[in-house]
Amino acid sequence: MLADLLIRNARGLDRDDPVAVAVVGTRIGWIGAEDEADAQIGNETRVIDAEGAFVLPGFCDSHVHLFAGGASLPQLNLASVHSAEALAQALAPRAEGEGLLCCYAANYDLLGPGTRPDRHALDRILPNRPLYIAATDYHCAWANTAALAAAGVLQGADAGPGAEVVMGKDGLATGELREFAAMALVKRLSATGGREDLGIAGAEPDSVSAEERTRDKAAIAAALAECARNGITAVANMDGNLYQADLLEEMAEAGDLPIRVSLAMTLTAAQSDSHRRALMDRAETSPRGNLRFGRVKMFMDGVFDTWTAFRTDDYPGRPGFRGEPLFPPDLFAAICVEADRRGLQIATHAVGDGAVRAVLDGYAAARAANGPRDARHRIEHIDMLHPDDLPRLAELGVVASMQPVHPPGSSGLPLEPTIGIMGPDRWRDTFPWRAIVDSGATLAFGTDWPVSPLSPVNALHSAMTRHVWADGVPDQRLTQAEALIAYAAGGAHAGFEEDLRGRLSPGCAADLVLMAGDLQSLAGPSPDLVVRLTICDGKVLYDAVALRG
Repeated sequence: MLADLLIRNARGLDRDDPVAVAVVGTRIGWIGAEDEADAQIGNETRVIDAEGAFVLPGFCDSHVHLFAGGASLPQLNLASVHSAEALAQALAPRAEGEGLLCCYAANYDLLGPGTRPDRHALDRILPNRPLYIAATDYHCAWANTAALAAAGVLQGADAGPGAEVVMGKDGLATGELREFAAMALVKRLSATGGREDLGIAGAEPDSVSAEERTRDKAAIAAALAECARNGITAVANMDGNLYQADLLEEMAEAGDLPIRVSLAMTLTAAQSDSHRRALMDRAETSPRGNLRFGRVKMFMDGVFDTWTAFRTDDYPGRPGFRGEPLFPPDLFAAICVEADRRGLQIATHAVGDGAVRAVLDGYAAARAANGPRDARHRIEHIDMLHPDDLPRLAELGVVASMQPVHPPGSSGLPLEPTIGIMGPDRWRDTFPWRAIVDSGATLAFGTDWPVSPLSPVNALHSAMTRHVWADGVPDQRLTQAEALIAYAAGGAHAGFEEDLRGRLSPGCAADLVLMAGDLQSLAGPSPDLVVRLTICDGKVLYDAVALRG
């Protein structure tokens, strides 16, 4: 058949001569040399001159939060702020506004090296308007006194297991809110009511008006457009609750999901058995257009910067303290057995090596109970991995879902306080991409957006240029080919779609991205590479040339 769309004069990764790609319907119909492309053209063929841009499989971000990402787009990004003066300058244009001022992506050294924000410091900068600042890891936030008082938590509040409204010696809240449940106590004052974060905590909104529902869909739609702008044609959305499942299903049935979305339903230890069953039932929903279910998500721990990561050894300077798992072993194993019995994929957040070990134990219990199958259960993040547990990933067929933008020192992140909290004795065991690839386990890359910037170019650059923190620390960098595989084929494998996407081959889905610039610059100090065109299922979703025209 003749092409509906033909990309010609492109560059391929494995060809020296210009290459052309023909799209027939929703699939790749032909790939060949540029001088053979004329035979693919018919009267209705749309021809795109790539002008030497690279043609690649569409990127798969294997860990995002679409609702939160869309809601963050109009918010103030504080990633580049590292002093009180810079924060004051950033907040000044919004100081006189009304309602809770929400900011995100703040580093722990927001007010300067060696500092940690509290309400008093924030009051000196913004005393009157309620202020909420989410940390770059989205596991911590800081609020000024006005926000704490408006939320009714200045005197403290019980945020539940694993979360904390940090209290000061004066008997009042310091302004630091650790983990989702504590953060939600203030975030509920925002224009969105904090609904974008409820799925991460496994909670549901109390009530939502028709107008709010429409706005929430608009936030998700904005997130999807941002994905397309960055060359992303598939995402694993990691914060499913019943409300968000309904929103996405309605959008899918209306044809409003332009890229492929899979949703994991969030299970927590605090949920009732009946609620967890309802979420697993929802995870068994059949596909709807570009929407896939089939997955549940759990959290085994938090993050290092709030000392909530669960590790196998003591935190430096805190003898006897290793953090706490968010699930008792018996409950976690029982949930894994049941989810696995239903044929669901399990994805579990595990940052500390103690959490990773506990998750692997739960997955092993599911295999022992139900028998081996191609489950492809996942572990999200793996900031620290004990060497004894490295071979277990491949042995159990576990997918390592990791984010190359997360290591301190990468993508603008400061080294401290994270590497100090981890401790120099454990630096060799952190973010072990190279060790995981060499072990034979599958690596799937993503960003955790809006925790980190969404750009795959930025993430690929981070994977290829990460610096070791000290002599003797293993070099975990990946090659260009390995990083690209993790961003396409790795994500397709994790989604059980390796026969459909993640590679350029006739018969595969026409999920393509054109990248203009120098691909080799990914290994340099400043990547010269931009998305020119994004195609999903044969449909052009983003065209930078057309937008410029």
